[in-house]
Amino acid sequence: MTGIPVVACVGLLTWEGCRSQTPTGPHVFAGDSRALRATTVVATLDAPIEPGKSAIWCASFLSAWKSLESDLAGESILLEGSPEVTAALHKAADPRPDVPQGGSYVAAGWNQKGVIDQIRKDMAKSFPSVAPPTFPGITPNSFVAYAYLEAKVKFTLPYFQSRKPLVFTDREGNETEVSSFGIRADDEYAYSQLRKQAEVLFVVRDRQYIPTSWALDLDRTSVDTQLVLAVVERQPTLEKALTLVEDGIVAGQGKRRQGELGPNDVLLVPDVTWRISHRFVDLEGKRFTNPKLAGQQLDVAQQDIEFRLNRGGAELKAEAKTMMLPIPTHYVFGRPFLLYMKLRGAQRPYFVMWVENAELMEKWASGVWARRARERT
Repeated sequence: MTGIPVVACVGLLTWEGCRSQTPTGPHVFAGDSRALRATTVVATLDAPIEPGKSAIWCASFLSAWKSLESDLAGESILLEGSPEVTAALHKAADPRPDVPQGGSYVAAGWNQKGVIDQIRKDMAKSFPSVAPPTFPGITPNSFVAYAYLEAKVKFTLPYFQSRKPLVFTDREGNETEVSSFGIRADDEYAYSQLRKQAEVLFVVRDRQYIPTSWALDLDRTSVDTQLVLAVVERQPTLEKALTLVEDGIVAGQGKRRQGELGPNDVLLVPDVTWRISHRFVDLEGKRFTNPKLAGQQLDVAQQDIEFRLNRGGAELKAEAKTMMLPIPTHYVFGRPFLLYMKLRGAQRPYFVMWVENAELMEKWASGVWARRARERT
């Protein structure tokens, strides 16, 4: 029986400044997704989000699946037992046109025809710093679909690291002190250029003028990729959460003061760092029912993702302060929020994460910034 591995490998998704200038510790989590208690990886944006859990989606696995459909079956992939995820994968739009140019690689072909050697050569040429992919246990007559996605983006101007813990409160009321970056309350009336870097895409306020939901582009000056963080109500799927944010952005366009941070506004974002290997077990070990694939089965459906979000770079020199007295807005991501990376002008993002809890955030007590704060005192 021929086995067909589907390996979707995401090498690195980072949004940061010069990493050599930014003290970063080990990943908060690095390993098999089965060891996570409060985070799940989904194959499609319309997959239900489990209550109380964060959810992660990346375009790489879907890219590999689309290669299987087009290069192997010539139609929708069909597996015994008809797992629901196969229909969702077929229905989902092909993400390959919406991933960063020069940062992605997708290949599919038969092992006996040299596709693995070709993948390794292509990867060594295009991504020389990345370890070549391996396919342990693959049989000579196997078909391989492989996808790699890399997005290394840095802020034009580095944000500040907070010297105080940020309290993240999940939906159940559990509080966790985490490290964070952004523009602190101590930075009021200064750093005008840094304040212009972030763009307020929309903000909804209550009668006391306190923001209840909002979305920010953390670097409007970035040429290729847009990083959006949004505090909105939890939705049953990542797709619905994205729609809610995009509708809010459209509704907020053109409103007064919408596009800029005020001179005493506060912006704080948790430090997030992790590396996850996830296997879609609902697909593995299933025989194909496509006529062209009779008697064969899908052996491995795996996705590896690494993500790091931090301030980057070195701190700016202080600017002269101007005395103004507007009402400050605190854009503090201390409660569940949506995060996504998207090519500017693209219809769809290539990475989406609903952050429901602090499982993958850098905890304050054990972080490098907490140690530095203790040293200063």
